Amino acid sequence: MSMTRRRSVLVVAVLVGLAVLTAARASAQQTVHRRLAVATRPIARGAVLSLDDFEYRDTTVRTVADTFTVAPGWVTRRMIAAGEVLRVPAVEAPTVISANQAVELEYLSESVRLTLRGIAVRRAGVGERITVRTEQGRRMEGTVIGPGRVRID
Repeated sequence: MSMTRRRSVLVVAVLVGLAVLTAARASAQQTVHRRLAVATRPIARGAVLSLDDFEYRDTTVRTVADTFTVAPGWVTRRMIAAGEVLRVPAVEAPTVISANQAVELEYLSESVRLTLRGIAVRRAGVGERITVRTEQGRRMEGTVIGPGRVRID
């Protein structure tokens, strides 16, 4: 096979490969309709969201949207533009546990409820996973269920 023919075959193979990758990527980026929180006005960093700051709109997105629902009381972590979709990490749930705060660890079973005290390793909001050091020095992980309360699952 001549050098020119080899190059032609190689070019065709590369083009076919690119076409296959492009088609696969296009099918992976399907558009999805979601009802998402959108800023109604510019919002400063560190602001606590109120009902006037956002509204829910039907929006078409190319990637899977966040599964959480933004609610009043959430806090902005950066400047938010009017019309911008509110999602993590731009906004976060309010902090209900601070780093080094004493917390109550709770384990629930069908007929048993155990509680013990510990110290939170970092700050966290409701629904977040957090590590807690017990009074005996053991590290346990659980889900924040309220101010100063962590459920071990």
